[in-house]
Amino acid sequence: MGLRIYCPECGKSYEPHLRPPRCLCGKPLSSTTDWQTLDMDSSKRGIFRYSSALPLVNEDLSMGEGGTPLIPALGRENLFLKLDFLCPTGSFKDRGAVMVVADAVEAGCDSLVIDSSGNAGASVAAYASRAGIKAHVVVPKGTSEVKKKQIAAFGACVVEVPGGRSDAAKKGLEMAEKMFYASHVWNPLFLEGTKTVAFEIWEQLGGVAPDAVLSPAGNGTMLLGLYKGFRELMKRCLTKRMPKIFAVQAEQCSPLYNAFTRQRKRIGKTIAEGIAVSDPPRLNEMLSAVRTTGGRVVVVSEEKIAAEQVRLAKEEGLLVEPTSAVAPAAEGILREKGLITASDLVVIPLTGSGMKKPPA
Repeated sequence: MGLRIYCPECGKSYEPHLRPPRCLCGKPLSSTTDWQTLDMDSSKRGIFRYSSALPLVNEDLSMGEGGTPLIPALGRENLFLKLDFLCPTGSFKDRGAVMVVADAVEAGCDSLVIDSSGNAGASVAAYASRAGIKAHVVVPKGTSEVKKKQIAAFGACVVEVPGGRSDAAKKGLEMAEKMFYASHVWNPLFLEGTKTVAFEIWEQLGGVAPDAVLSPAGNGTMLLGLYKGFRELMKRCLTKRMPKIFAVQAEQCSPLYNAFTRQRKRIGKTIAEGIAVSDPPRLNEMLSAVRTTGGRVVVVSEEKIAAEQVRLAKEEGLLVEPTSAVAPAAEGILREKGLITASDLVVIPLTGSGMKKPPA
């Protein structure tokens, strides 16, 4: 299958296996694949059910990532929850990690580095262990102990750096000068994996796209995966509509919201550590995805995030981490503002397991 790697900012193209970690202009690279028919192979596990639309297929690495349930929310008509926290390492990041590590295998690498707030690092570490590749995971100092222990359990070297998520990213890029950069933010193949969330939602709804999807937004790997997947389905006339994409951020750390509303709010700490990103490299791409689909960027308070994490567990039986509670916490706000209505078919992906960070 043809794979094109290019920079959405300056337009420069690169050979797939002879590309730098980022464009020479400093921006993240993107990818397109020239698939024609979405042949859904029921004999294959997880995301590889959609191998016909993926640029790399290495089923030896697969742990059955993807193929997660889509269930109706209790007592809420036309609202569905996509349980992506049930992926093998406890987060949706497995969808992208298997593609990125397959990329490292194709490149013949014996070591890789990724910077992460926890989930992506654990995911890449797990797949690297299956590939026999030594993983180095750079994490901010405040990363939860559970996530650091999970990463170490997979045999990865945990590199803890002072400061926040941006400091970890800086260190990761430095280390990438000597090894493969398996970044979930910078490696474009990560989004080739996360786009399968859209394929699954479309298939589970009977071959239609929802009216709206609500996604937590930090570095944007779920949000952009949803956008990429539904856009590819639209281009091939497999669905007639593009869902509105609503990006949700923690009020305490909301650079995307600030850019969307042209405000300048303080960037601070949040319990939703998975989206505690003060300067996301793909911010312009996220803005474009939201605006193009007619969506919005909204914020929720720390109190609402914590309360929603508890509510999901006590009322829905779903134990998710605070980052996963961000999007469902915003559903009521969007309804109050009339941005989604009772007749709209709405899907919310739940992205990470509460076993990693249970309610306080």
